[in-house]
Amino acid sequence: MRVLSFVILSLLMQVSYAQPEWELSKEDTQRSIQVFTSSQEDSSYHQFKAVTLVPQNPQTVLAVLSDIPAWPQWLARIKQVKVLKKEKDRSWVYVVYKLPYPFIERDMVVYNQVQSLVTGQIIIKTQALNNYPMAVESDVKRVRLTNFKSTWQLSPLAKSGTKVELWGSGDPEGFVPALIFNYNLPDEPLQSLRQLRKMLLRDKYQKEHTRLLPKS
Repeated sequence: MRVLSFVILSLLMQVSYAQPEWELSKEDTQRSIQVFTSSQEDSSYHQFKAVTLVPQNPQTVLAVLSDIPAWPQWLARIKQVKVLKKEKDRSWVYVVYKLPYPFIERDMVVYNQVQSLVTGQIIIKTQALNNYPMAVESDVKRVRLTNFKSTWQLSPLAKSGTKVELWGSGDPEGFVPALIFNYNLPDEPLQSLRQLRKMLLRDKYQKEHTRLLPKS
């Protein structure tokens, strides 16, 4: 009986600590885009992950993601960016983020880091900073975001192309009801991946990828 009780208790603990399941929230079958959302244990705001397959290679996708001044052209709701500091695989960027009326704009300083793995995958991690050495004062009409993070994962496909995955979570700060935030959350990664696919077609990034290739 003691053994049975221990087994039942163990199963209950596993269920308690199980990670929430991702639920398909938005899909664009024509462009091969899926957006999933899930709840978070420590927040009333949901998190998301988005996936798409593109015919370009990971380095070409990276060329688009690394073009920071062009972010407002395709990343949903980003209004303005300013590169504060940039190193080889790292950058610090001031970002202004617009929300639909009646909510006021948000801003943040984010730290980006690019990692290239031996598997051929490329990982780009982004996180908002609470205290940046070269502090950027928040406009009085904006709310400063300090709890935001995202991850891009670019995986080469067996024959050609790239599997693009994006995870994101954060707190919108200020007064944004969770019900409204969670309802609109899938739209942003969906629109961003749609625009990313268009950006990948520009000659600029094909040439940038070629320029970055090692010389034989």
